[in-house]
Amino acid sequence: MAIDDRPDLDIHDLLRPDEQRRFRRLCLPTAAVELEQLVAIVELHVEHIRHDAGQLTDLETAEQIGRSLTALLSSGTEFDATERSLIRGAVEYFLMADDTAGDLEDAVGFDDDARIVNSVLQRIGQPDYLIELPS
Repeated sequence: MAIDDRPDLDIHDLLRPDEQRRFRRLCLPTAAVELEQLVAIVELHVEHIRHDAGQLTDLETAEQIGRSLTALLSSGTEFDATERSLIRGAVEYFLMADDTAGDLEDAVGFDDDARIVNSVLQRIGQPDYLIELPS
């Protein structure tokens, strides 16, 4: 499926332009069972972040993102195809090593990841899992 053939994910008003472009490429068609299989990958990624964290790494935000994504992934059967695509995109964005901000090298490195996850959570009506970012 070409990028332009993907469904309208209605994210244009929720994210910064650079985040929109990167995120949209990651929103792939995904079956519910595939979401459930991503739980272990997210948990492993959080473990790697803990292991590799430096003094500036915002580990608390990374762990919150991991918990929110794990909760969504564990409930994959509750979501329609567009929602699953958005969740998949959020997971893939979190797993990216070269996203908008350097995750491990910057005190706000996970803020873009949190904005992506929060945008998805708002779009799919799951505000209970929103990630609080420091002011």
